[in-house]
Amino acid sequence: MRPKPRPAAEKPLLSQAGNPYPPGLEPVVIDFTPLPGVPLERMWPRPLDPDPPPPDRAGMVAFDTYLYEADPDVPHLTLWLERQRPDESDERYAHYRADLEHHFHVHAVALKIVQRLATVSGSCASCREHACRRQGRCVGVRDTGRFDLPFVLYPPCVPLDLEIMETFRQAVGRLLDEWEREEAARAAQPPPAGVKEATSECRSPG
Repeated sequence: MRPKPRPAAEKPLLSQAGNPYPPGLEPVVIDFTPLPGVPLERMWPRPLDPDPPPPDRAGMVAFDTYLYEADPDVPHLTLWLERQRPDESDERYAHYRADLEHHFHVHAVALKIVQRLATVSGSCASCREHACRRQGRCVGVRDTGRFDLPFVLYPPCVPLDLEIMETFRQAVGRLLDEWEREEAARAAQPPPAGVKEATSECRSPG
């Protein structure tokens, strides 16, 4: 059954799965009505399993140390890599690891933004994570051994609910667009008077 349309001015407080939308963020409503003759499990988007089965990590190795990406200001995600094959050169495996480290690092940066949104919106107020309650802000991180990487974008206080997740994802996109515009505006500004002259007079030590 298709959900009843809401008045244009009315914003939903709960997702269709019954989870509260984060205050201050624009709620996203997704139409989950299956197409005629198409089973719901073949639809995208579709409701998510709130307790999904863990990813298959058989034959993979977990690393808590990054060789190519090291940023102490972002949450740390355990890195999962395939084992090096006997016929694979060290150089090729190093490229593979660098790519995967960058991929995990990008997700960690996005997670940090979601953590800040969860803190500002108050979504983490009732979080069961001891570290979040102790620090008074969202610092929760999902276990990459237990959850696929796309789910790790969202801290434990964010339910695996497509409408809530999409609400956060779109808010992150708007923030990044705003920061990009601000950065472009700063880059377009002429440097303050005297900066070039002061720079040209700098000499290397000795």
